[in-house]
Amino acid sequence: SFNVDRGGGLLFGPDVTKSFLKLNGLELIIRSHQVREDGYSVEHDGKLLTVFSAPNYCDTMGNKGAFIRFTAPSHVPEFVQFDANPHPNVPPMAHMRAFHQIRAKL
Repeated sequence: SFNVDRGGGLLFGPDVTKSFLKLNGLELIIRSHQVREDGYSVEHDGKLLTVFSAPNYCDTMGNKGAFIRFTAPSHVPEFVQFDANPHPNVPPMAHMRAFHQIRAKL
């Protein structure tokens, strides 16, 4: 179903994940760019992994970042979490001001 809360994207359950994996001969779906408090999530009976590598997204979310490491021969996913590093005292998204000023002139 359409994700009304986000204004875009689709919501799907474990039944859709299972069907997609079977239809495409896959064992796992890994997706990204979906904020997760811990930097990752494991859902749908372990068959749907979400990873988000931007800690403290937009300098406001307070979330951890994460990446997935796979090691042969087992290829079992290992999640590595990390926190945001402090940066200069600059307002959130200040780096976008120049872009918006240029865009406004077009």
